[in-house]
Amino acid sequence: MTNWIQSRRRSWAGPVAQAPDRERFPSHAEEADTLARALEIGLIVLLVLAPLPFGSVGPRGRLAFELGSLALGAVWFLRALRYPVALPPRVCLIGLVGLIALGMVQIAPIGDRGVGLISPNAMTIQEQTRPDDRILAAETRLLGQNPRTLGRPTTLSVDSRATASAVRTGCALAVLLLVATTVGGTRGLTGIGTALLLSGGLQALYGILVYTSGQTTLLAGVERAYLDSATGTFVNRNHFAGYLSMALCCGAAVIADRILRHATGGDLRRRWIELVGGEGSRVLLLGLALVLGLAGLFLSMSRAGIALGLIALTLTLLACGRRRELPLRAVVALLIVGVALVPLLHVGGAHLLERYADSASGLSAAGGRARVWANTLLLFRAFPVAGSGWGTFAAVYPLFRSSEVRLFYAHAHNDWIQALAEAGVIGLAFGLLTLGSVLAAVVDGFRGARGTVAIGFAAGLSAMLLHALIDFGFHIPANAATAVVLAGGLFGCAWREPRVTAKR
Repeated sequence: MTNWIQSRRRSWAGPVAQAPDRERFPSHAEEADTLARALEIGLIVLLVLAPLPFGSVGPRGRLAFELGSLALGAVWFLRALRYPVALPPRVCLIGLVGLIALGMVQIAPIGDRGVGLISPNAMTIQEQTRPDDRILAAETRLLGQNPRTLGRPTTLSVDSRATASAVRTGCALAVLLLVATTVGGTRGLTGIGTALLLSGGLQALYGILVYTSGQTTLLAGVERAYLDSATGTFVNRNHFAGYLSMALCCGAAVIADRILRHATGGDLRRRWIELVGGEGSRVLLLGLALVLGLAGLFLSMSRAGIALGLIALTLTLLACGRRRELPLRAVVALLIVGVALVPLLHVGGAHLLERYADSASGLSAAGGRARVWANTLLLFRAFPVAGSGWGTFAAVYPLFRSSEVRLFYAHAHNDWIQALAEAGVIGLAFGLLTLGSVLAAVVDGFRGARGTVAIGFAAGLSAMLLHALIDFGFHIPANAATAVVLAGGLFGCAWREPRVTAKR
């Protein structure tokens, strides 16, 4: 318990934590390492399995994801009770607690007076669903009691069940952030980055096989919505591309880190033996997964996903290594892209060019995304203080939808604007605290201050954050979990000793 209290003091005092003293407490250090290794393995398993049930968007997949996060959280708490743990920055923790607490307040039964005071429009919407006095009297005679006592209590959320579900998923993601920070601070980022690259390669392989074979079903016989592109085990090609962007950037950084560690020190002959030996075989395998994943990214036909993924991957390859080797790395990057483009040129190059040529119409059309974003801002104006409730966009958006918008939108296709509408100014304040901490970690990662692999984590997370401006990737549990793990890994790097950070 003393160690646990000391770890809390360290977390609030600053980002640097001392590693356990292995000489004085060898058994304790070994047990701590065992628990940290268990957390790393569990985190990897969750990251690999989460995309398989369609990105965990269905009720069963989401439940399995939440239970898996809960299990990891239990192991993390057990370790935190006995040993110092790496934690996210204090500002980030305040923001996370505030966002979750806001969701709890949104589903709290505060009554008509409280809801009417804080959110008059939420009260109006809920009153419209109640029967008038004549019908109410008839139902009372039929039931023998006031039917209002059988309904849902009055809450700030216009759909308390959807908000409760969103809060559960949010808690699971917060737990993953804690776990990833501890894993990054004790085990480093190489294991997570390697697993993500291999998972991305397998996702791409599956997506390419399904796309090129002309199959119309995916996994358990579910009809595919995007027959003209590769989607892996995801439903939406944009979410598939978002996952690959994060995985490929992390994997490219892992490959660069392995090459750099074996390309320095010792005589030239020994370095070549290492590169063409066992280590070279592992690097080659990872390189093949990288090329395969990049081919899957191209065949996803996701315009923003491909563009952001390529930019992030290029930045990763160019930022890793010494400045004098920049021309060589640029040539390597071009070769990788060229090889990955071969499948696209054979089966879908013209289609991708047509999609890019038609990019502007999807935003500027009368019922396009720009109009949906404008409607969502109107939704925010109607619920400015505490929002309409986490996860309520699909329920409340039809009340603000313009007549020219003829499609059903379950999400605003802009996670940031949707979060503003669902959480209001209170959510905006807490969200900025969390986002500011994440962006600071991303900047440090790009600078190379947290190691070579951290560069890939920063690049992949940046691609996801930018993609959220025109899509809803953070509402896909598998993608949100991956992004949270990348952020936690970057936080954890700040806790590692300088000699370890330099190696990673």
